[in-house]
Amino acid sequence: TTEIYTLSLHDALPISSFFYLKIVKPVFPRHLTVKLSLYCLCLYGSLFSIMSYASIDISHTYTAPLGNESRYLLEDESPLTVEEARLALHSKGIAPHQGVLNFGINSKPVWLYFTIENPSAELMTRFIRVEASWLDQVDIYFFSNDRLINAQSGGDKYPFDQRQVDDRFIIFPHDFDVGQTEVLMRLSSPDPLNIPIYLLSLDEMHQKTLNDGYFYGAIYGFLLALLAYNILLSFSLKSRRYLYYSQYLFFFILMNLSYTGHGYQWLWPEQVTWQLWLNPILMLAYATTGLMFATRFLDTQKKLKRLHYIIGFTCWSLILLGALFILLGDNVRLLYLAFFAIIPFASLMITSGVVGMFNGIKEARYFAAATIFVTVGAVYTTLTVSGVIEYSNLGFHALEIAMLIEAVLFALALSYQFKIIQDGKITAERLADIDPLTGLYNRRGLYKILTPLLNVSLRKKRALSLLLLDIDYFKQINDLYGHTQGDKALRQLSKLLLNEARNGDLIGRWGGEEFILLLSETTEAEAQVLAQRIVDKVSELSLAVADKEVNITVSIGVSCLETPTQTFDDLLDQADKALYQAKSKGRNRVVLAQAN
Repeated sequence: TTEIYTLSLHDALPISSFFYLKIVKPVFPRHLTVKLSLYCLCLYGSLFSIMSYASIDISHTYTAPLGNESRYLLEDESPLTVEEARLALHSKGIAPHQGVLNFGINSKPVWLYFTIENPSAELMTRFIRVEASWLDQVDIYFFSNDRLINAQSGGDKYPFDQRQVDDRFIIFPHDFDVGQTEVLMRLSSPDPLNIPIYLLSLDEMHQKTLNDGYFYGAIYGFLLALLAYNILLSFSLKSRRYLYYSQYLFFFILMNLSYTGHGYQWLWPEQVTWQLWLNPILMLAYATTGLMFATRFLDTQKKLKRLHYIIGFTCWSLILLGALFILLGDNVRLLYLAFFAIIPFASLMITSGVVGMFNGIKEARYFAAATIFVTVGAVYTTLTVSGVIEYSNLGFHALEIAMLIEAVLFALALSYQFKIIQDGKITAERLADIDPLTGLYNRRGLYKILTPLLNVSLRKKRALSLLLLDIDYFKQINDLYGHTQGDKALRQLSKLLLNEARNGDLIGRWGGEEFILLLSETTEAEAQVLAQRIVDKVSELSLAVADKEVNITVSIGVSCLETPTQTFDDLLDQADKALYQAKSKGRNRVVLAQAN
C-alpha cells in the first residue's frame, strides 16, 4: 500500500545516503552520472531490504511459511520481557531470508517479529499454526497501536486440553482488527528448534488437517495392519524373526506418534512429563530394536559372529547411556544421544545387509535394499529436524515414506525367508521318506501313501493289487562279493522296477532286499502278468564282479483287494505268504495269494 511504501522510502533514504557519502563519493568524485546511478542503486537496494519487512496482507491467501516475512532475535542469558524484545527486534532484529527458521538442538530461546495488515473494514479471524509439535514453550503476543491486546501460550509444557485448538500442532487463533497488528513470538525447547509457521484461514486450516488425516491414515493403517500380521505370524509359526520385526515396527509407530504430536493428542494428553521425554527415548528404542531385528533376521550369532558382537555392544551402549541420562534427569544429553544414535544405526543396518550378501545369505539382498531406503530416510529426516540442513516437507516426511518402502521390502524378505525354511522342511521330510540307496520310498514314506490309495480303491470299488518282491540268495551275494556289490544289485533292481511300472504305480523298498509295488486299478491277472515280466527281466540282469558275471533272480508274491473290509496289513500278509510259497517252490517265480 501507499502507506507502507512511504514508510519504507522514509527509512531507505538515510541508509542510501550513508552508502553514497561513504562509498560512492570518495570513489567517483568527478563522474556525476556514475554517482547518480550508484546512488539510485543504493536507494533501490535499501528500499528492497526494508520492503522485505512489509506487513502480511491477510486479505490474500498466504501459503508460504512466515520466516521470510519475519525478523528474529536470540535471547541472551537473561530472559527478555515482551517490551524489551519488541524494542530489540525493531533495532537489531535479523532477517532470516528463509521460510522455515531452524536453530538446532538446545538452542537459546528465539523471539520472532512480523506484522499483519488487515486492509478490510471488519475483523478477520486467522490462525497462526506452528508445525513443530515437539516444542516445549511457545508464547505469542499481539500489539495494535503500540498496545498489547492479546497474549497466548502453548507447547508440550501444558496439558493438551489447555490448547486453544484441538490439533497436534500448536495453533493460536486471533481476530485481527482493521489496520496493522504486530506479532511477537517467543519459542524455547531443548528439542530441535525448528519453526515452520503458517498464517491460515479457517478453511485453509481445515484443508491442511484433512490432508494430514489422509496421509497419516494411510501410513498408520498400513503399518498397524503389518504389525498385527507379523505378531500373528510370530505366534503361529513360533518364529522370533517376526516377533523382533514386530517390535521394530511397534517402536517406529510409537516414535512417529510422539514426534508428530498424534500421541499427545490421542494417547497421553495429560502426561506432560511423558511428552517431554518420550521423543528421545522412543528414538533410541527404534534404533536398538532395528539392530536387534537385523541380528535375528540374518542370524548373525551363527553366520556373522564379529558383526553380531559389534551390534550387541552398540545396542547395550545406547541403552545404558540412555538409562543413565534419564536417571540424571538430563534431557538435553539424552536428545544428543538419540540424534547421535542415527549414525551407528544407519551404518550397522547397511553393513549387516551388505556383509550378509557377501557371505551367501540369500535373503540379505532384500534386507540390504530395505535398510538403504530406511537409513537414507532416517538420516534425511534427522538432519532436517535437527537443523543441519534446510527444512522441507520432503525432509520431514522422508523417514515415514522410507518406512513404507522398507516395510514392503522386509515383508518380501520375511516371505522369502519363510519360503526357504518351508522348502527346507519339505526337502527334509521328503528325504526322510526316501531310501537314500535306491531313491525309492522307504517304509515310512510308503505308509503315508498306501492307506489313502487303498481307501480310494475301496470307496470307488476299483481293483488294487500288491506285489511283494524279494531278491533270491541276496545274503550270499553280500557274503561272497561284498556289500558294495549287494548295493549295486539293489540299485539295478530299483531302476528296472521304475522302468517296468506304470505311471501311478507306487514302488518302495520295504526293507533289506524286499520291495513293494502297489498297483492301482490292476486286477489279479494283470498283476500276475507284470510280476512275471519283472521276474523274467531280472533274470537277465548280471553284475560284473571281478572277471565274471553274476546273475540274480527274484521271487514275487501277489495279493489282490477282494473285500471291502480288507486293510493294507491284510494285503501285505497275503502277499508275504505267497512270497513264502514262491521261495519254497524253488524261487525265481510268481505265486498268487489265492494259491495258498
